[in-house]
Amino acid sequence: MTKPVAVAAIKRLVAAGESETLELKRSTGELREAVRTLCGFLNERGGVVVIGVAPDRRLVGQEVSDGTLRDVATAVRDIDPAPQVDVQRLDVGGGRSVIVLSVNGGGAVPYTYDGRAFIRIGNTTRRMRREEYERLLLSRLHAQHRWETLPATGWTIDNLDADEIRLAVAEAVAAKRLAAVPTERAETTLRRLNLLVDRRPTQAAIVLFGKEPMPQYPQCAIRLARFRGVTKSEFIDNRQFHGHAFALLRQADAFFDMHLAVASRIIPGQMRREDRPQYPPEALREALVNALCHRDYSEAGASVGVSIFDDRLEVWSWGRLPGDLTPEQLRSDHPSIRRNDLVADVFYRRGYIEKWGRGTQNIIDACRRAGLREAEFIERAGEVGVRFWSAFNLPSLEAPSKVTARQQRSLDTLAERGICSLADVVAAAGGKVTERTVQRDLETLRAQGLVELTGRGRGARYRLASKKE
Repeated sequence: MTKPVAVAAIKRLVAAGESETLELKRSTGELREAVRTLCGFLNERGGVVVIGVAPDRRLVGQEVSDGTLRDVATAVRDIDPAPQVDVQRLDVGGGRSVIVLSVNGGGAVPYTYDGRAFIRIGNTTRRMRREEYERLLLSRLHAQHRWETLPATGWTIDNLDADEIRLAVAEAVAAKRLAAVPTERAETTLRRLNLLVDRRPTQAAIVLFGKEPMPQYPQCAIRLARFRGVTKSEFIDNRQFHGHAFALLRQADAFFDMHLAVASRIIPGQMRREDRPQYPPEALREALVNALCHRDYSEAGASVGVSIFDDRLEVWSWGRLPGDLTPEQLRSDHPSIRRNDLVADVFYRRGYIEKWGRGTQNIIDACRRAGLREAEFIERAGEVGVRFWSAFNLPSLEAPSKVTARQQRSLDTLAERGICSLADVVAAAGGKVTERTVQRDLETLRAQGLVELTGRGRGARYRLASKKE
């Protein structure tokens, strides 16, 4: 039953006539012209060549032997690089068959046949202009040798974070940017995301999902620092983490929770408090994601760096801006040129970025909505940076406290209940924060002399520090 259905579909296709994606041939006597057209389809949108069609568009077919199919296969092998060609032989009755050759466009363009490149324009096949061929060839060679596309030597799928891969799929499906496949294995997911080469993870897969990138990939790192004042002369906190990109993003978020304050004021006449963060959270997230997606990973000694000062916050990543792009152009509409297509694609599918290069403009828009001085984009000595200016320099806001809003809630709990266990403080937060986060906050408050700890382990108890006269 499948062949009559297939023939009916081919009849409907042929009835529409030759087009940008369809070529009709009377017999394999025109095989060279047919394969030349296949080459043109490969360099454009893809298409179908049907052999065995009369000038009046009737499927007349021809006698097709095994030798005929070998001739077709031999002719197709003269296309370089070797394409994926779907060859079908469909019986049209009377011992005659049509041959249907189908290809998808794109891929490893430019393709050549018999040493020449072709393109499809309307319903005709023409030679590709030399300058266009050279441009496409250079692009293909660059894509084949990009750092992210190379296989990771000595790594297997077992070295990747399976939980993170499952989470990535769930988020991508929820964002409607990846089709759901029931009971999908990690290998299938990685193949769908073009992160495997002969069942071996690419270096992009290590960046995205590598469990323990050290020591082979030291560039999979982020440096996080909080400085005292407005210079780098004295550290308050200095940390470095290694891991895949999503783990590094979470480490940066936790560091921001520890070191960025929230200003509060009572709105006159409304008897409620308004909290305002030191920096727009969505802008910081955008800057971090851009740094992790678009940095140059080929430099083993480089990493993403975050520096927090009293008056500003900076995010730096290694690698110059691509092409002729300038920092000033990042403030308005500009071409979307991605250094790491595979890495950026996974961030896009998870909903972290958009396709069209608006990340830097989103940063500017977020600063404007928050009433802040606009972020600055900087390029220096092989690095690209984003500089944010603190909201607390604005005269309309109160000076920041050393205590964040979340830490203040822990202090309020201790003030209300007296001596508390860690579990008590976590429960009072209403499930909004993890036990680890609350413990980290309490340790920070201890370091500031605001909280005291007695006991150890399960017997550990927290209370407000005694006031010293």
